[in-house]
Amino acid sequence: MTVPVKRRPLGQLLQRPPRYGVNAAAVPLALGVPTYIRITDIDDSGRFSPDPKVGVSHPGASNYQLGAGELVFARTGASVGKSYLYDAADGELVYAGFLINIAPDPKRLNPKYFALFAQSKEYWDWIARTSIRSGQPGVNGREYAELPIPLPDIKTQDAIAGATTDVDGLISVLGRLIAKKQAIKQGVMQQLLTGITRLPGYHGEWGDVDLREIATVTMGQSPSGATYNAVGSGLPLIQGNADIRGRKTLDRVWTNRPTKVCAAGDVILTVRAPVGFTAYASKEACLGRGVCGLSAKEDNQFLFHALTFAEPNWAVYGQGSTFAAVNAMEVRSFRIGWPWDKAERTAIARVLNAVDVEISTLQRRLAKAKDIKQGMMQELLTGRTRLPVSAGG
Repeated sequence: MTVPVKRRPLGQLLQRPPRYGVNAAAVPLALGVPTYIRITDIDDSGRFSPDPKVGVSHPGASNYQLGAGELVFARTGASVGKSYLYDAADGELVYAGFLINIAPDPKRLNPKYFALFAQSKEYWDWIARTSIRSGQPGVNGREYAELPIPLPDIKTQDAIAGATTDVDGLISVLGRLIAKKQAIKQGVMQQLLTGITRLPGYHGEWGDVDLREIATVTMGQSPSGATYNAVGSGLPLIQGNADIRGRKTLDRVWTNRPTKVCAAGDVILTVRAPVGFTAYASKEACLGRGVCGLSAKEDNQFLFHALTFAEPNWAVYGQGSTFAAVNAMEVRSFRIGWPWDKAERTAIARVLNAVDVEISTLQRRLAKAKDIKQGMMQELLTGRTRLPVSAGG
């Protein structure tokens, strides 16, 4: 039987009322300039993950420096609700104006326990309800003070906070490994896809080619409502960056077979902002607005890696426009490096595929570790599972 956990408003569990950060522009990090933490510097797992680190130059910056046991919460925009528990290993941090500083009273609210609650479904459901406003969503300091916190006794909070330490360590290790592997892959691509480093046994010439020379380019089309949304028939529709990055299910299908189709294994390229993202088509699919399909026949794997490496080169398109976009002529005339020896293309693709497999394996392990943590939190924060707590604390 689950014993209900009592709840208290966050404002009753703090050392002081919530504080807003400093309103100042970021500056390059330099000697004597404190490090700035902004909403964009906090990742989805609640870690300080700036790219790159920046500083802040303000006469009152020291008044906004994070201390031990303090957290900051995003108060506005698409990231509202995102949080970070200060870690001394991140160095001295000054928090920005769109963040709210919250300092739990450690005698009543364990900061790590509170940080765990701020990643729970209950918390995010509260954020969704509270942040609904006209215009940009937001949660202010007064509203955060009203946040209901499930509050077991402090010894139980300490035990719950400690119980997630191992899985947090695994998540951190896997995150670092993925970042390291991705950096290694970028270095390997820099060497192999430019011909700077050659694989053993390959000495043939390279050239720069237009995509039209080595691939068939099929531009997508805007579907009409009469031709799709009939689930269960036709082909899946790939349309835009969200589909390319796999952030939604391809649940729209065509009722009549269109002319704009890609085959399984073709390379898909985004042609509307942001331009240049690439993916493999896992199955035969329709090409919608914002994407095109490229088929280099047996060289699709090398083409995929070459286009992934060349992604930054698309940035010159659409400058000065409302949004970046490329047309069919620009896609067909886009140039990439191309080894004339097919065997070398195959060998390079094989090396890069192996790195991708390693990264994918680590990403699956990371996702599983995060799922395990979420399951633990759901059990412990609701009181469905109780940890043994020693009488002596």
